Amino acid sequence: MSKLILGTVQFGLNYGINNLNGQTAEEEVFQILDFAFQNGITRLDTAANYGNAEEVLGKYFTKNPFKKFDIITKLNLKNSTCEESIKSSIAKLQTDSIDSIMFHSFADYQNSKSQIQELNQNYKGQLFKKMGVSVYTNEQINGVLQDPEIDLIQAPFNLLDNENLRGDIFLKINDSGKELHTRSVFLQGLFFKELDSFPQKLQSLIPSIQLLHNLAAKNGISVNDMAIAYVCSKKYIQGVLFGVDSLEQIKQNVLSSSTVLSEETIQQIDDIKIVDLDLLNPSLW
Repeated sequence: MSKLILGTVQFGLNYGINNLNGQTAEEEVFQILDFAFQNGITRLDTAANYGNAEEVLGKYFTKNPFKKFDIITKLNLKNSTCEESIKSSIAKLQTDSIDSIMFHSFADYQNSKSQIQELNQNYKGQLFKKMGVSVYTNEQINGVLQDPEIDLIQAPFNLLDNENLRGDIFLKINDSGKELHTRSVFLQGLFFKELDSFPQKLQSLIPSIQLLHNLAAKNGISVNDMAIAYVCSKKYIQGVLFGVDSLEQIKQNVLSSSTVLSEETIQQIDDIKIVDLDLLNPSLW
């Protein structure tokens, strides 16, 4: 469980291409958090612009003061400075400090460079421990790698957005001494969508996803098992972020995380190469 990070976007928004349940009800959110804590998942990923997710988490922390989570939250800089956004998030989360603050995009990071050093000098070790950037592309990773003010990089990684595309640059993150967290383990739920209901612009991914379904069946496991096990198998990844919209889903994901893939299966996944990288970026769907 040490690698798993529970994402909370569904706690505040109706999110995901294959999400049929909508925003998770508060009562079920609390059950999910109880289950996570009981099963050794003690890191949460949220954001100031995930609807009311921070407020929902704050209510839970108030009711459960002895259940301690390390919180990662992303800044909302639309109408705020970095400092204002951090303090607003901490207030909503009903906590004194958080583990990490992150820029929600590479553009936010670039536009805030004049604030970063002062922010670290004034508040690192008090309001937060680490500062990070959420990125999409390898080029963006290269743009962050040499910045000594940044401790953490979050990037996509999954069965299709895989080692073929990310392996070398992820090793560079490790070599730089920065922490690496990955997201989009299920490609926003696309791996589970019925193939005959794929959006037109994503239909060229169907053969690759069919290959994954066949590979999972060959191994006698589910695609869910394979998706989580694949990402968790990579030693250069320190945190694996996954989202859920129900108690049933987190129970399944915890079970899936114990799956062990053969080296042959991992190599077959590593060998998959998607040519049109825009198809792997949900923000472009």
